Amino acid sequence: MRKGLLAICLVLLISLAVLVPSCTGTPTTGTINVSATLDGAPWPGSGTGGVNYTLTPTGGSPTAGTTVPKSFSVNPASWTCAYVAGGPGTFVNITPSATQTLAAGQNITFTLNFQTPLDATISFKSWTINGADVAGGQFYTLYPGDWVDVEYTEHMYGPPGNVTVHQTSWLKIHNIGIEGEQGGPDIILHVDNEQGAVSMNPPSTPMNQKCTLDGQEVPVCMEIPLHFCEPVTLDVEVDWNLEICTDYTKTINWFSFPSPPVLFHIFPGDLGSPIGVSMNLTTWASVNLPGDTDPSNDTTPVSPWIVVTYQQLPP
Repeated sequence: MRKGLLAICLVLLISLAVLVPSCTGTPTTGTINVSATLDGAPWPGSGTGGVNYTLTPTGGSPTAGTTVPKSFSVNPASWTCAYVAGGPGTFVNITPSATQTLAAGQNITFTLNFQTPLDATISFKSWTINGADVAGGQFYTLYPGDWVDVEYTEHMYGPPGNVTVHQTSWLKIHNIGIEGEQGGPDIILHVDNEQGAVSMNPPSTPMNQKCTLDGQEVPVCMEIPLHFCEPVTLDVEVDWNLEICTDYTKTINWFSFPSPPVLFHIFPGDLGSPIGVSMNLTTWASVNLPGDTDPSNDTTPVSPWIVVTYQQLPP
């Protein structure tokens, strides 16, 4: 009899074990992980970083997030992550998708991707004569073989890599005549636009280079008269492929009488003698980088002036 009861109890226990769920139960929620990258690398490298975003289920109310990395235990649904503000740089996108489906007991990850903001900067460094720095606001005597150039410092901020930068540099040149006289002869500039007249340090090869007069392109060998008291504005436009986070010095050999590679030559004799004639010079420059986030530092102020006077070789 006892054996029969034991057998019946054992059968009942086994049946109950099959019918009653386990203590762990069936999952009813899932996990959303939110992370971030800067220039393709995990951000922050350790700890948490501040960035505002929302997580919104279909037909539901958004949940706000303020840090990454962070995990949320939520109900299954189709969830959308939206960037709001903050983060380490310029927001790019959300991967693998801004909207994903979360199943019970599963997890999904939204990664907010940022890049270091693009920003090109340029500043006037110095006038130079024959490659040596000279002070602004001064008068200088030049002889045949001397040349006038200018230097700028440039820097590109952004994610690692190279960028294409369009640069324009201007030279305002004013024939102020012969000292002590009311006027003076014309000076004739000869357009050379020689390769090597504009250079970068560290070295970079210009992608193109053109000279203009008052904004209009001028061909090689064109002659530009500099009449007394009639200023003209020359410029040179160059495209470069430059490396991010590298300090560059740009040198522009504007003109000479004659010289190494220059943009313009001055010739004596039949083309108009510059001997004894003075010229007042000012310069400025700009850089144009697509996607630049701070245009306030893209153009330099007008430089200090210098006056140059060409003379015959000293006795």
